[in-house]
Amino acid sequence: MHTSTHQHGFTLIELLLYVAIIGTLLTAITAFFGIITDARVKNQSITEVDQQGAFIMNTITQTIRNANSITTPAAAGTGATLTLVVPTGGLSPTTFNLSGTTLQITEGAGAAVALSNNDVQASNLSFKNLTRSGTPGIVQVSFTLAHTNPSGRNEYDYTKTFTSSAEVSW
Repeated sequence: MHTSTHQHGFTLIELLLYVAIIGTLLTAITAFFGIITDARVKNQSITEVDQQGAFIMNTITQTIRNANSITTPAAAGTGATLTLVVPTGGLSPTTFNLSGTTLQITEGAGAAVALSNNDVQASNLSFKNLTRSGTPGIVQVSFTLAHTNPSGRNEYDYTKTFTSSAEVSW
């Protein structure tokens, strides 16, 4: 009497092959999600700097356009502080400057108010008075914003320089 035994299952080679294929797929998927996460964080850093830079530049240039005159820097001069005479007496003078790594505005006798938050660091603030005789006054504004990166991770690094000009209206 002959008994035939048919075993159903996997051989050791097949099992090792399946484990290797699954391991490779899981490694690829993990790396893919890591890359996507790094890109998302980088985009958030870029967006933060761009939004704050646009807001700050808009605030400064609108104030210049609505001002009566430029006090500092003097004509043809450059400085790290901009002082403007504005039409609203209680807000005059209005001053923009850098305090540490924070851009701020001071209106009249009021306290300084931060224009940037702790997510960015401002530097290289420069106001260039391009006013010529017989003109109301033109100021070129330039500053650099860098995303705050306490962890030191590359995906958080982003720096951008913003430059614009505005003319005082009479």
